[in-house]
Amino acid sequence: MIAVIADDLTGAAEIGGIGLSYNFTVEIAHEVNPHSTADMLVINTDARSKTEAEAVEITGRVSRQLKALQPQFLFKKIDSVMRGHVVAEIIAQCTAMQISRALVVPANPALGRTLVNGHYYINEVPVHQTSFQHDPEFPVTHSHVLKRFNHADDVICVQPHTETLPHEGVIIGEVETAQDLDKWTQHLQNNTLAVGASGFFKACLNKLYPNSYPNKEQQPVLNNPILYISGSTFKQSAALINNLQKSSGPVCYMPAGLMQPYQDVEVLNNWINEIITLLQTQGKAVIAIPQDEQQPIKYEAKHLRKQMALAVKEIFNTAPVAEMVIEGGSTAAAILEELGINSIFPVQQLSLGVIRSVVKVPYEGLHITMKPGSYSWSSDIWPF
Repeated sequence: MIAVIADDLTGAAEIGGIGLSYNFTVEIAHEVNPHSTADMLVINTDARSKTEAEAVEITGRVSRQLKALQPQFLFKKIDSVMRGHVVAEIIAQCTAMQISRALVVPANPALGRTLVNGHYYINEVPVHQTSFQHDPEFPVTHSHVLKRFNHADDVICVQPHTETLPHEGVIIGEVETAQDLDKWTQHLQNNTLAVGASGFFKACLNKLYPNSYPNKEQQPVLNNPILYISGSTFKQSAALINNLQKSSGPVCYMPAGLMQPYQDVEVLNNWINEIITLLQTQGKAVIAIPQDEQQPIKYEAKHLRKQMALAVKEIFNTAPVAEMVIEGGSTAAAILEELGINSIFPVQQLSLGVIRSVVKVPYEGLHITMKPGSYSWSSDIWPF
C-alpha cells in the first residue's frame, strides 16, 4: 500500500487521480480504514481549515495509524504554495513516525510554480503579488518562504538539490525545472519524510515504479442534473462565474443575508428553492460566493462554507443530483461532512488536478468532481 496524508480534500483528490493514472485502486477518506484493500489510501485531515493545535493533533494521530499499516511509501501532500499549518504539521508527523528530517518540495513547474533562491514564483510572478495574497485564511505576504514561517533557522532551511542535506530538520527544496523534481527523489531515504505537492509525488512514483506508464486522461461524460459549487476566491474563477451570470446563465450567488454570522432560515430556503428550480429546468446550477475585486468580502470563511454545505444538504433532501462539481478543498470537505460522505473513490482524472470520484455510501452512484480553486476548468467540464 501507498499511504498519503493530505491537508485538504481537493489536494487528496489530486493525489488520488495521479494514483489512478498508474492503475492503482484508490480510496480517499477522512479516517484511516485499517481494512482498506486499496492500493493507495489517501487520508484527508482537512487540517488547513482547522486551528494549528487541531491540525497538529490530527496529523500526529493519522501518522501513527498509517505507520501501523506499514505502507511501502508514505507521503505528506501539502498546498503547492505552502498555505496552512505546514511546518507544525510536518514536525508533528516526523515526531509521530520517529523520523529525523523532512524533505519538502512544494513547487511544480508543470503549473508554472517554481522556487528559486528561496523565492516562490507563479509564472515568474512573485507569489505574494498573485491572487494568493487575498486568500481569506492564509494570505501569502512574502515570496521568500523562510520569511513566511516563524521558526528558527536551525529547524528550516532552503537549498538546491546539489547540496548535501542536513541530517535533521525541515529542508525545503528549490525547483526550477521538472528535472529538479526527479533530482530531489534521489535524496529520499528511510529516515526522510517526503512532503510536497503533486509534481513531487508524481516524481516519487516514477522512482518507485520506473517501468510504469501513466494512463492518458479520459474525456469526461457528466450526467445531468449537475450542481456546480465554487468556494474559491481566485479572480479567474470569480470572473468565469460572473460572466456566466451576466449572460443569463444558471448562477445563484449566495445572498448577502446568509453571509452574516447568524442563520436566516427564510433567506436560506428562498436560495435553495431558486437553485432547485434551475436544476429542474436547466439540468445545471452554479452556486458561488459573490466576489467584488474593489471591495473584497471580509466574512468568515468557515461560516460561508457552513452555509454552502447546509444549502447543498437541503438540495439533496429535495431534488435529485447526479453530479457535484466542487471548486475549493475546504468547501468540498464541509459539504461531504454535511452529507455524511466519509469515503470517495476516484474513477477518472479528467485533467491536471481535476478528479472525478464516485460515492458508495450514503448516495450510491453520486459522482463528485473536484479541483483546487487556483486550477482551471476545461471546456468539457465547464460547458457554458
